[in-house]
Amino acid sequence: MLKKAIFVIILLAPIFAYSKNSIVVNALKELDVCIAKRSSYETVKKQKIQTLEVQFHKENSSLTHRYNLCSELYNEYRSYKYDSAYSYAGRMLQMAVKLNNPDFIANSKIALAFSCVSAGLYKEASEISNTIDTTQLQTNTKADFYSFLSTLNINMADFSAAEPYYSKYRDNSLKYCRYSIALSNQVSPNEIMAKIRICQLEGDFPKAITIANQYLSTEHPGLHDYAIITSTLGFFYQTEGDTTKAIECFSSAAIADIKLATKETSAIRQLAELLYIQGDVQRAYSYDILALDDANFYNARQRKIEVGRVLPIIEAGRFEIINEQKNKLLMYSGLISLLFILFVIATLIILKQKKRLNSARLLILQQNKDLLQSNEELTEVQKILSKQNIDLLHINERLKEAHHIKDEYIGYFFSTNSAYLEKLEDYRKMIARKIRSRQFDQLLELSTSSDLRKEREEMFALFDQIFTKLFPDFVSRYNKLFNEEDRVVIKSDGILTPEIRIFALIRLGITESERIANFLDFSLSTVKNYKTKVKNRSIIPNELFEHKIMEIESVKTEISDKIN
Repeated sequence: MLKKAIFVIILLAPIFAYSKNSIVVNALKELDVCIAKRSSYETVKKQKIQTLEVQFHKENSSLTHRYNLCSELYNEYRSYKYDSAYSYAGRMLQMAVKLNNPDFIANSKIALAFSCVSAGLYKEASEISNTIDTTQLQTNTKADFYSFLSTLNINMADFSAAEPYYSKYRDNSLKYCRYSIALSNQVSPNEIMAKIRICQLEGDFPKAITIANQYLSTEHPGLHDYAIITSTLGFFYQTEGDTTKAIECFSSAAIADIKLATKETSAIRQLAELLYIQGDVQRAYSYDILALDDANFYNARQRKIEVGRVLPIIEAGRFEIINEQKNKLLMYSGLISLLFILFVIATLIILKQKKRLNSARLLILQQNKDLLQSNEELTEVQKILSKQNIDLLHINERLKEAHHIKDEYIGYFFSTNSAYLEKLEDYRKMIARKIRSRQFDQLLELSTSSDLRKEREEMFALFDQIFTKLFPDFVSRYNKLFNEEDRVVIKSDGILTPEIRIFALIRLGITESERIANFLDFSLSTVKNYKTKVKNRSIIPNELFEHKIMEIESVKTEISDKIN
């Protein structure tokens, strides 16, 4: 039983691994699409702020209405731009004092203190919060105040990190969480965050994950609250070692932040750190640069420090990858140079072989002359040797035809190789130039592009042109082997069909199906199927078809005319 269970686990492991990898890829892909639309979301944000500011600066509105507009502007700027949020929080406090509304005054001071926390000014935030009198506040305002105090103390604990201050601030945060929950009369994001923080401070991460998931599945929080809770959930998954879930949560939180044009955010920074640990250095670098841009725009020192802490580490890893790519490119350049040298050597060998073939051709021509002279001198035995002479003339005609074909294809070979050498030289120069210019991204894109299909089609067109020049009657002679309805019609551009091209190669002496398949970029089965279908359509027996193909002559010579 145990062996069966182990076997099932081993069998399903790749499926689970693929599923997790697919989740991560889809999450990051969705985030990248959202990042590409980032400017459009910011435009919507700016338009909304502009509309509120126009309404706020109207002189005929009441002080209460202006306070509410100022509060809306603060909420828009709170996670968008620190100095503007701080400025509107100050205006809120001035108007709240004039209105003499305790809840307005408390909310304004909480807004000011929150802005200080975002900037890392914990002492100033504590001083502002100490001036809030809770005795005159409504229950909901008290709950929000204690929720803020919990956030302030957990930030101070993380900042100090040393005992006994860490334990003191941690206990204060836990205490204010409980106060906030006790005062909440309905389910809200602040109450959920307070419950989650209690579990976090008590080290019960599984329970915190359960609370967060249950809230997200049953309630419909706004994008800002969703981003905060999902980002916190991602931190818990990362702590528990579930990297896939952590990346998914951080990506979802970052998407929500981008759609809201939130600049005071930690989700994309945490995602960048996690991706760097996972080895995705390039994406980690781009995300951390984005986080740094947001921190600089928000203009709060604390956020800049948080992002700047990890950026040099990611940059060092990225530089190391670039060096590895550079070394690979140098190695590939050396390999290409070596291949070029071997190609030159092969060309020289071919030239030498061509010279030998020319010598052999001259020798054969001389021998033919000698035979003709001997034939004139041996007229007395002409009847006996006539048959032999006819056979020799046939052989000689075939030899001339073979040499003619070789001459044409050797010229075609050198023309093709010359063009290839020029392309190879241009390609080598371009690689060297881009290496000197350190354009490694363009080299990477270059390595993924290919025009092999186009070049193969050009090669086929040139082959068809040379073959029809050598065998101008090949297509008409080929069609005589079929009934009228089965004959092939060649287009005006002279391009041969695949089946005619196969038998053209056979006529040139390339009879092996493997070589034909390699030349035409077909599979072996495709070549065999073509040959079988053509033979079955012909009007002569299948076993004689290729023999008939070989009987098709090239351009007729004077000797063949004499024989006829």
